[in-house]
Amino acid sequence: MILLFISLLGLFSVAADLILLRKVRKTYPTKTWIKWLYLAHFLIIDLIIVAAVSLYRESSDTGNEGSMRTILWAFFLFFISFFPKFVYLLFSALGRLVCLIRRKRTKVFSRIGMVAALVLFCIMLWSATVGRNRIITEHVTIESDKIPAAFDGYKIALFTDLHVGNEPTNNRFIRNLVERVNSEHPDLVINAGDLVNIQVNELNEKVVSILSSIRATDGVCSVFGNHDLGIYMNRHSNLTPAENTRQLAEKQHMMGWTVLDNETVYIQRGNDSISITGVNFPANHRLNNRHTADFARCDFATAYQGVPDSLFNVLIAHTPEVWDAARASGPADLTLSGHVHAMQFKIRIGNWTWSPARWMYPRWSGLYEEEGKKLFINDGLGYVMYPMRIGTYPSITVFTLRSSVKP
Repeated sequence: MILLFISLLGLFSVAADLILLRKVRKTYPTKTWIKWLYLAHFLIIDLIIVAAVSLYRESSDTGNEGSMRTILWAFFLFFISFFPKFVYLLFSALGRLVCLIRRKRTKVFSRIGMVAALVLFCIMLWSATVGRNRIITEHVTIESDKIPAAFDGYKIALFTDLHVGNEPTNNRFIRNLVERVNSEHPDLVINAGDLVNIQVNELNEKVVSILSSIRATDGVCSVFGNHDLGIYMNRHSNLTPAENTRQLAEKQHMMGWTVLDNETVYIQRGNDSISITGVNFPANHRLNNRHTADFARCDFATAYQGVPDSLFNVLIAHTPEVWDAARASGPADLTLSGHVHAMQFKIRIGNWTWSPARWMYPRWSGLYEEEGKKLFINDGLGYVMYPMRIGTYPSITVFTLRSSVKP
């Protein structure tokens, strides 16, 4: 799907560059060096994206996370070249249409298009630098009469979609994440999946050491996301998805984390307790384009076996797509998810928000409530496909539980 999308954009890019090259020739008929400079620019960009698409499938072999980062930045170079030009051409086309209707030439729309293209270029550049690295902390209060008085004020810090392999080797971003989490002094920390991008090798000794320093009274609970299952590894990799996932669980245990693979744990405060349930990523043939992951399934029957409905339950499920099934299968009073990233693109105007994620997910970001059950979708920390976050910062969410039970 990603390769098809990039390939289609590539075709549009070539068409756009040919149109713009013609405009350059007409605007500067005597300055041939400008024409040749633009021709060289668009040929280099197009060759880079062709090379990146060609190497994309092979980049996820063992030890090639550096190659994947390079390819994603090549995608960024292509996007920051294509989209501003596309915006300019849209305004130019609108100006031409107005000229045909009014039978009078005008350069207003072309100039507006130039300004809009420049603004978009700056936004994309900022989103790939500052916006991609600025971690924010959201605070959400969850109130329920199922929360025992002993858990009133209990703090849960959620992070998800770190995609370690896409982060620079200086690990500055990961250190910042740990510092942010620890500064909240949480009772429990939850990782909702996609800790790695392609495979377990991304969790090298330095990263393991940093993540091991997360501190919480009741530790860290974690689940697997689709990227954790190894289904995006190179077809010829010697590491199978099952072995990749086993090693990933082992490394998380080494970090002191509790991996919940369709299972439930209990947290106690005196005579009171709450339950924390974690489910695996659901088997999905659309995602298994390289390897099958039949060994990993979302199994609510197993996860909720013996769990009393009377206990307040926190469900960790990487994808929010399972929320309907979760509510039908068990307590799931508060479901914590990630996966969507808001497609790393969000427009906010007051309380109104929009993202292309709306086209694919009925629930894609923030807090939802149905039938007394709540779902929260965190926009994640890392990135896939392109190293930008436009309008949606990397985020940690801190939940404070409040008991509505009267003393």
